[in-house]
Amino acid sequence: MPPSSTTTATTPKSPESVSVSIFWPRGTYRGHGVCYGWLKPAVCVAGVLDERGDLDITTLDSQKALSDALSHSPLWKAVQSSCEGNPIPLGLCEFSGVSTIPTSLKLWMLPPNIPDAENRTLSFSFVLYRPHAPESLRFYVMSRPDVSRSPSSIIYGMDDPYRKLSKYDFTRSKPRHIDEALNDTVLNQMNASSLVQKALEHPNISPKLLPTTASFLLALASYLASLSNLSLWLSNVAANVTNLPLFPIPTYGRLGDRSKYLLLKDISATVQQFDVRVEQMVFFLTQIATLQRQNTKDIANYSDRYTNFFNTAWLIMNDMTIGFAFGAFLSENNIYLAERANALVQDLLFELPQTALFWLDAWPAGLKLNTQLSHFYVTTLIGLMFVLITAIIPPLAPSLFTTLGFLSSIGGFTLLLSLISDLLSLFLTVHLRVGYELARVVYWAAGVKLGGGLLWGVFRGKRRNVLRNRTDTWSYDIDQLLFGTILFTLLAFLFPTALVYYVLFAALRLATLLFQACIETLLAFMHHFPLFALMLRVKDPWRLSGGVYFNLHVPNGPSGVECAYLSLENQPIPLSAIFFQYVELWKRLAKHYNPLRLLFQVLTGQHLASIPRYSIRYAPEAADTVPLSKQKTE
Repeated sequence: MPPSSTTTATTPKSPESVSVSIFWPRGTYRGHGVCYGWLKPAVCVAGVLDERGDLDITTLDSQKALSDALSHSPLWKAVQSSCEGNPIPLGLCEFSGVSTIPTSLKLWMLPPNIPDAENRTLSFSFVLYRPHAPESLRFYVMSRPDVSRSPSSIIYGMDDPYRKLSKYDFTRSKPRHIDEALNDTVLNQMNASSLVQKALEHPNISPKLLPTTASFLLALASYLASLSNLSLWLSNVAANVTNLPLFPIPTYGRLGDRSKYLLLKDISATVQQFDVRVEQMVFFLTQIATLQRQNTKDIANYSDRYTNFFNTAWLIMNDMTIGFAFGAFLSENNIYLAERANALVQDLLFELPQTALFWLDAWPAGLKLNTQLSHFYVTTLIGLMFVLITAIIPPLAPSLFTTLGFLSSIGGFTLLLSLISDLLSLFLTVHLRVGYELARVVYWAAGVKLGGGLLWGVFRGKRRNVLRNRTDTWSYDIDQLLFGTILFTLLAFLFPTALVYYVLFAALRLATLLFQACIETLLAFMHHFPLFALMLRVKDPWRLSGGVYFNLHVPNGPSGVECAYLSLENQPIPLSAIFFQYVELWKRLAKHYNPLRLLFQVLTGQHLASIPRYSIRYAPEAADTVPLSKQKTE
C-alpha cells in the first residue's frame, strides 16, 4: 500500500484541504496501531489493532489476515453483504496516553469519493459511535418503519413499485460522484464492528447473537420442535372447526369478501380463543427455530422477532397467572358467587324487562299507546320470555363457577372472559335478543319499509321507478289510492306503539353490547399489551431504536481530548409506535361503537351487533412467521 502524507486531527486546514468525516468506535486506546474498517460509502473504522493484538501490525499482508480471521465466523458471512464486503486495513493511528480519538492518523488508501485527493491535504472530523456486542441486540437504524401504515404498504416494504419508480425520477436533484455520508450501509457497518472485533480476538469461536438467558430458554423450548407436525395438524383441525358454517346469513369476512354463511367463530368467543391459542402455539414453534438460527443479516429485524416472541410469551404467562388466581377465587367462593349472580341476573335480566313492559302498557306520563297493540306486545313478549327462561336459562349453580374456575386455571384469564362473553350473549340474554329481533322486525317493516316507502308514496301520488332509480309521479286508481291511504293511516296511528317497544328493547340491546364491548376491549388488552417492549424501553432503549441523531462535544479544559467531535446517539422508539396496535384497536372499536352510528342503526331499524371478533384478535406478524416445512429444508 503506498503511504500518503500524515495528517492529524489538529492540523489547520489549508486553502486546498479537505475535511473527511470518520466514524470512529468509542473505546480507550493507547500507543499506536492499525485501524481497520471500510472506505465506502463513508470512512467507518471498526477497530484498532495494537501491538498487543493477535495480528502483527508490521506486516503488509494484514488484509489477508483479516479475511482469514473473518472467514471462520458464520455470523459474519450473513452480514457481509449488508456491509459491502470485508473490512480492510485503513492506516496507522497514534494516541497520546489513554484516549478515544487519535492524535495522529495516516491513511494508506484515500476515500474514493474525494476528487483529486492526491493533491489535497486531509483533515479529519470524528464522529464517535458505540460498537454494540452481538448478544446485546442493540443496533443503529436510520428510521423505523411506519407501523401505522396500511397493511398493503407494510407488505410491499422495499418492493413497493412506487419506490422503485422514484429511482428513475430525473426531476429530483442528486449529487454526482459523491456517496452519501451516512446511510443504511454505514449503520450496518457500525452494527457489525463489534462482531468483527470478536472474530479477530477469538477466530475459532463464533459470536452468539442471543443473550445467555434467552439462549438457555430457547434451548429448552427447542425440545418442543418434535411437536411441529402435531401443531400443524392441530392448527388445521382448529381452522376447520372454527370456520364451520352454521347459518346461511351473509356476513363480511376478514378481507372484505362476502361469505354466504355465519361461521362458528363469529358467534362464539370461546371458539375464537381456542383458535388464538392454536395460532400462538404454531407461532412459537416457528419462531424458536428462526431465533436459534442466528445468521440473520438484519439485526433490527432479528431484534423485532426477539421482542415479539418474548412479548407474547410474557403475555401468555401473565394470562395464565391471572387466570389461575381468578380460578382459585371462583372455586373457593362458588356458593356465595352463585347466590349473588342469581340475584343480579334475576333483577337486571328478568324483572327489569317485565317491569318496563307493564309500565309501558299502563300509559306512563300520559303516553297513550294503542291499547290492543300494547296488550299484544306485552302478552307475547312476556310469554316468550317466560318460555325461554324456563326452557333455556336454568339458575346459576355453584358447579358452574367451579367449572369456570377450573377452565380459567388451565386456559388463562382470556378463556374466562371468553366464557363469560358466550354465557352472556348465548344464554343469559337470549330472551332479550329474541324480543329485540321481533320488535325490530315490526318497526323496520311497518315504519321504515312499508310505511316510509310504499304507502307514503301512494299517499302522495308517487311511485318508485326501479329502472331509472328515481321516484316519479303516478296516477293511481281511486280504489288503489283509497286502500293505500287507509293502510297508511292505520300504520301511522299504530307506529308510535311499535316505536316505543322497539326503543325499549333497543336500549336493552345497547346495554348488552356495551358490556360485551368492555369484555372485548379487555380481551384485546390481554392479547396485545406491549409489556416486554415497555420493559426494554425503560431498561435498554438501544434495543428499540427509532433513529439516530448527533451530539456535539466541545472540550472544556484539560480533558484529554484535543478537538471537538460529534457522537452518534440513539433515538428511542416513541411510545406511540409501541402502542400502535392499541391505537388501531381503539380506532376499530370507536368506529364500530360510535354513538352516532348506533343511533342511526336504531332509527333505521338495522341490526345491532357487536364488533367482529376477528378484527380485534391476536395475529402474529405474517412477515416474521416462516412455515415449519420450509424451516426443515433450509
